[in-house]
Order: sequence, then C-alpha cells, then structure tokens
Amino acid sequence: MEKPGASGTKGGPRSVEPTTPAARLALLERRLARSEAARAAAENLLEQKSRILAAANAELEARKQDLSASLERRTRQLLDAQRVAGFGTMIWDIRGHRMELSPNLRLLCGLDADRDIHSFRPLVRRVVAADRSKLLRWIRDRLFASLSCRTCAADQRVDACQSPDLRIKIRCRSGDGGPDIVWLSVMAQLEYDARCRASLLFVTVQDVTRQMAARADAEASQRREQRRLKELEQLNAQLSVARENAESANAAKSRFLAMMSHDIRTPLNGIIGLLDLLEEDGLRPGQRRALDLVRSSGEQLRVLLNDIIDLARAEAGRLKLDPAPCQPAVVLEERGSFWRHLADQKDLELRVELSPRIPGWIAIDAVRLRQLVDNLLSNAVKYTRAGSILFAVDYIDNARLRVEVSDTGIGIPEGRMAELFEDFGQLHLHGAEPGGAGLGLAICRRIIDVMGGRIGVTPVARGAAFWFEIPCTPISGPPRVVGPATVTLAGRDGRPLRVLVAEDLATNRIVVQGHLRRLGCDVTLVPDGLQAVQAVAKGGFDLVLMDMAMPVMDGTEATRCIRALSGGSARVPIIALTAFARAEELAPIFAAGANGHAAKPIVADELRAVMAEVLDASR
Repeated sequence: MEKPGASGTKGGPRSVEPTTPAARLALLERRLARSEAARAAAENLLEQKSRILAAANAELEARKQDLSASLERRTRQLLDAQRVAGFGTMIWDIRGHRMELSPNLRLLCGLDADRDIHSFRPLVRRVVAADRSKLLRWIRDRLFASLSCRTCAADQRVDACQSPDLRIKIRCRSGDGGPDIVWLSVMAQLEYDARCRASLLFVTVQDVTRQMAARADAEASQRREQRRLKELEQLNAQLSVARENAESANAAKSRFLAMMSHDIRTPLNGIIGLLDLLEEDGLRPGQRRALDLVRSSGEQLRVLLNDIIDLARAEAGRLKLDPAPCQPAVVLEERGSFWRHLADQKDLELRVELSPRIPGWIAIDAVRLRQLVDNLLSNAVKYTRAGSILFAVDYIDNARLRVEVSDTGIGIPEGRMAELFEDFGQLHLHGAEPGGAGLGLAICRRIIDVMGGRIGVTPVARGAAFWFEIPCTPISGPPRVVGPATVTLAGRDGRPLRVLVAEDLATNRIVVQGHLRRLGCDVTLVPDGLQAVQAVAKGGFDLVLMDMAMPVMDGTEATRCIRALSGGSARVPIIALTAFARAEELAPIFAAGANGHAAKPIVADELRAVMAEVLDASR
C-alpha cells in the first residue's frame, strides 16, 4: 500500500493509483473522456475565432475596395479638374528620389504619358530656348538653394520652417494639338521633415496662355491708347494754336471792321448830313427826286454798314439786347404803316393784322424788334411784283410773340430755304431784283438766337411766308416815361444853347453845324481835342460835342483833360460824336467822363434826343 500523501498535487492529498487492471482501465477512460471534451471545446473555440476572422477580413476587403473606388473617383475628379482648369502637378520625393507627374502636366508639356520621369531634364527640354536659361537659373538659385537643411532652435516647432515663395512664368512647347507655344505659371512649395530638412517638393503648373494673351492685348491696347492720347494732346495743342490764330484773326477782323466802319461812316456822315441840309433849300421837282434817290442810297449804305457791324458782333458773341418797356402794338403798327407807304409805290396791298391778345406793354429790345420786322417786310416788298402782303402778329401760349409776313412774290424752292439764313446767303432766283448783301435774314437768325426764339420760312401755294417767334414778358401797366421832347435845348437864361463842336473833318463840321443851327444853337467849331480843352477852360459853353478820333489830341484824352479842369468848366456835359458804335469802343471815352454819344452818320432827330437826354440829366 502507498503511504498517505504520496500521490496528488503538491501540498494536497495524492491520488491513489488503482491497483487492479479494471480500475486502471476505468481511470484511463475517464482521463480520455476529459481530454476529448477539452479537445472538442478547443476546436469549437477555434472555429468561432476563424469565423470572426473571416468576417473581419471580408469587411476589411470591402472597405478596402470602397476606399480604392473612392480614391480612384477622387483621382479622376482631380485630374478632370486639373484638365479643365489647365493645371498640372508634380510631386518629388526628395529622400526617396521618386518623381510623379500628373497626366495633365505631361499633356501641357508635351511629354509621353507612359514615360518614366526621374529628373527635371525632360521638362526643361520642352521649354523654349529663350526661357530655358531663365528656368535653369531659377532652379539653381531659388529651388535648389531652398533644399539645403535649415537649422532650427531645439524648442522650435517643425511648422516654423516656412517654404519660400517660388514662382516663375515660362513658355513651353505643347503637344496637345493646340497652339505650338503655351505660357505656364510654375509655383513650387517645399515641405520639411522633423529635422527641418526638405523632404517633399510639390509643384503646381497652370496654363496661363489666355491670360498672357489678354495681358498682351491689354498692354497693346494701353500703348495704343497712350499713342492716341499723345496724338490727341498734339492735336489739342494744334487746335489751341489754331484757336489762338483764329482769335487773333477775329480780333484783326474786328479791328478792321472798326476801322472800316469809322472810315465809311465818316464820309457817309458828310453825305447824309449835307443831303439833309440841301433839302431845306429851294429845289426844283427833278432836283428833289434826285436828292431823294441819293438819300435813299445813303440810307442803304448806312443799313448795310450796321448789318456788317451786327454780324461781327454776333460772331464775336457780343450781340447784346437792351430790354425796355415797350408798347408792341404801337411799334408794329408804326412799322406796318411805314412799309405800307413803300408798298403803295409798287401797287402792292399790305395788310396789317394785329391780334387783340397782344399785351399792352412788354419788356423787349424795341430796336431789335423793329430790325426784325423791317427785314421781313423789306424782303416782302422787294420780291413781290404784284399781289399782296400780309403782316400778321399774334401772342401765343401767353408767352411768345409770333410775327408772320406772307407775300405773293416769286417764292422759294423748298430745298433752298435753309440757305436764306446763312451769312451772305442769296438765291439769285429768276424774277428777283438785284441788290442786297444777303445779311438781313442771317442777322435776324442771330438776333432770334440771342432772344431765345425761332425763325423760319413756310412754303405756300404762291410766294412765301416768313415767321419768327420770340419770348416776351408782359408788364402790368405802362411805366412812367419822361421823353426828351419835354426838355428844351435853350440855355438856362433863355438864350440859345452854346455848343462847342470838336471835329477834325471840315465836312463833318459843316454837317453838325447845320443840324445844330436848325435847333437854334450857338455853335463854336474847333479842329482838335487840344483846342477843345482850351476853349472849355475859358468857359461859356453849355454842351460839348466831341469827336473821338482827332489829331493833336483825341476825344478820349480831351475829355479826360476837361474833367481835370477846375470850377464849372469841369462839369460841362460832353457827347461823343463817333463813327465807332461797339460798346468796347465807346468804353474808354465813357471812362474818361463822357455823358453820352451820338453815332455817325448823324441823324438830326437822334442827335436832338441825345442832347436833350444829356442836358436833362445834368440839370
């Protein structure tokens, strides 16, 4: 027998081995059953683990396939996006010496899609010769220089190593069937490892051919614009010179007109004045008719001279208006009566129709209104051989005066109507009377323009109808008018008015003396301004008529000297007698102290009116 505790586990009771064969066989069977059960459990567990592993592998494979498909899809999208946007990419693994080019980059540079690229040389060879040296310098001086290791402080983070800005534009030979040469914009970016060493180079290439072409076009357009601007500046300089020349020529023309006006008015003053004086003498009927014809010719010369001066004023922009209270019906009726008398001499009927809507008083330049009406009525009488003339005036829209003169004259071709209002415009139509300078309607058009109105001609069945419309402002109630006729031309004590006349031309002295003696004046004549100053200094004159253009001393200087005298002689009224008519020509003598002016040729009624006005103002 075994001793107790001889079998079993350490520290516990030991099993007792059976001693009989049957007991041993039973023990072995029990041990075998336990072993089979353990083996079956292990196999079952292994099978379960295998099934779990197989499921995990299947799921992993499915996820791998999904990721591969997604990666492939995203890669295709990226490549499509690069192709559409004209982009290409290159990745260079600096440590692994591997280079990967996108398909679109190969396409842009004309490289074989299947060719292995391990360096920059194939890319550089595709660059045009003119840009190749620039690209090599960029690779050497910028790109390779950035590959060197960077030393960072021990506590500095890796992302502190920033990639330099590496950009360049080059031209490359393309192989995509498009243009032979394309412009590429290259941008490189470096990535660094934990030890601040360049590890990866990422290059983006973009096709900027269109942008460069647009930029070139813009630069070419800018150069063209700059050339055009320079040409315009040169043209502007030329125009400035031309304008200065034109202004100089216009000033010269104005001076010429002023001189010619003076030179023509001076003898014309003598002619018309002497004719007026001759009218008082006893003349036979034939002589009187001849005198009337000469006077009419003189008046035509005076009108023509005034028209030329008005035209010069209008061209210079100096045509001025002098609006004043006026009774339009009185003025229009008076002009109608005047031209009716001339129409009767040609056996023409002239009817005047004034609308009752015409205001009683308006503010208008009555002189210009008479000038407009006279031009239309004069043409109607001149170009009508038989029939009638209608002079109709109406006030329309409560704002405009409309004047229309229609006749049964020779008429005007419709295609030539605009010519009538041009300077010196004459149609020379069959049946027209010769004469005239073609200035009347042109001056009317310019006066109407200044007034802000309209003028035109309307074709009629027989003859023509000229019209104009001008704005005018009604005035409520007539103003108080003190006419010069109420002022006597006699001296203060009832004696004849003592007048000193300074005039260098003997003919004009005779004319002025004749007009003044008609008015009952006591006249003293001197030939120049110096003698006029000396005569006024002695005293005794009520009025001085001073010519402006005289030898020894002109009228302006003589007036200035008279105003510098002492006592009452310095205050004697002075009227300028001058062939000059423009305001800028009269300004110096008014600045010197003149009180008024009478234009040559001198008309007796106008001279008397000016004298009465000046004397009335001085008393």
